[in-house]
Amino acid sequence: MQPEQQLKASLKEIGDLKAALDEHAIVAITDPRGRITYVNDKFCAISQYSRDELIGQDHRVINSGHHPKEFIQDLWSTIGRGKVWKGEIKNRAKDGSFYWVDTTIVPFLNDDGKPRQYIAIRADITERKRTEDQLRASFKEINDLKAALDEHAIVAITDPQGKITYVNDKFCAISKYSRGELIGQDHRVINSAHHPKEFIQGLWSTIGRGKVWKGEIKNRAKDGSFYWVDTTIVPFLNDDGKPRQYVAIRADITERKKAEEKVLQLNAQLEQRVAERTAELEAFSYSISHDLRAPLRAMGGFARMLQEDFGAELPPEASRLLERIHVNAMKMGLLIDGLLAFSRLSRQPLNKSKISPGAVVNRVLEELQSETEGRNVKITVGNLPACQADATLLHQVFMNLISNALKYSRRRDPAIIEIGSGEENGHCVYSIKDNGAGFEMKYAHNLFGVFQRLHRAEQFEGTGVGLAIVRRIIHRHGGRIWAVAEPEKGATFHFTLEGENNHV
Repeated sequence: MQPEQQLKASLKEIGDLKAALDEHAIVAITDPRGRITYVNDKFCAISQYSRDELIGQDHRVINSGHHPKEFIQDLWSTIGRGKVWKGEIKNRAKDGSFYWVDTTIVPFLNDDGKPRQYIAIRADITERKRTEDQLRASFKEINDLKAALDEHAIVAITDPQGKITYVNDKFCAISKYSRGELIGQDHRVINSAHHPKEFIQGLWSTIGRGKVWKGEIKNRAKDGSFYWVDTTIVPFLNDDGKPRQYVAIRADITERKKAEEKVLQLNAQLEQRVAERTAELEAFSYSISHDLRAPLRAMGGFARMLQEDFGAELPPEASRLLERIHVNAMKMGLLIDGLLAFSRLSRQPLNKSKISPGAVVNRVLEELQSETEGRNVKITVGNLPACQADATLLHQVFMNLISNALKYSRRRDPAIIEIGSGEENGHCVYSIKDNGAGFEMKYAHNLFGVFQRLHRAEQFEGTGVGLAIVRRIIHRHGGRIWAVAEPEKGATFHFTLEGENNHV
């Protein structure tokens, strides 16, 4: 081949290589002072400058300001010595957006060994850098979360066989083992032997199936002390869906468990004391029922015998005193009955069921018919919503309240008694209202005490136990009772059942 043909062939090969390079890379050529003498289409496309806007400029036209002065100085120092420089550069496009390029700058030297031009070949790595930034941010977030978790919780990681591969400082602190003593061990090193075998098997069965396990575990520290942890174990699975590691996150609940144990102990002690007190009350009730009734029966009997056998011979004053002995013995018997009834309420079981108060009131009114005979009494029964209550005890409540209303309205003509219900804060309130004697509200706090009365015995009979029994029954149902009254204008007794909600 002739020299001329060889030259043409070489030039063609060079042209082909340049065309291939232009297709693949971002290319720019500068003179020794860094002035741009050539850019290819890819350079114009990524920088968003036209070729005319770039030729004659230096690379400060695309300087992003991201790199420190030392970075640029090192670049120029390297290529100025005729060395190839490689690195990653962040540039700024004409529209202000940024892009990254992986850059190789090759100096071409003249006969004196000095650079006569620089060819910069770049590849666009903007997406890769963006991905790296995202990964970096993700890793930072993960590390921040891990640091926060380590500050808050007791953390351990194990391999699929349960061997510990990581523990944080809180794990070491609560277990009193060093990290070196724990890594490579399994959790049997802190096993307290408190939990049955089935408990541990259930735990491993759950996490072995890739499910999260949650529960409370009692562990044993190195010094032999025990501690409780609220535990969540999360399995992390491999591509085959099998656990590759387990992350256990725990919270120290030792103090809470101690408090719970203390409460259980106190409850046991309280139950014991209640049992003892109940036995005492049983003995007291037996004593009242038998030991006190016997002399009362004797007093009443002897007084009656004296009246029957010697009544004609006794002076009037003696007969009057004997009658008083007999009457007071009977009253004392009624007081004993009331006290026993009050005492039994504490021991009587509460058997709740769905109750219709209206039906209860009707039965009470039938039983109290003798109290209304020969009197002008008007009784109205309004809506009484169903409730959950002990039928026998609710009957006793209405019996006491309605009989009281009849008793204290005895002097009224007509006596008016209204039985109904209303609503307060979403709760049903039952009420029994009368137009009787009433009372001063300043004495209302005495109403529900045992043997407490607001009227003299000669005005209205009674033992002063009925309302105390009513209050005990209402309180046992979780409700409350109160009264509103005015002297000679009657009284209204209100009560609720099941404090939260007495509707059925």
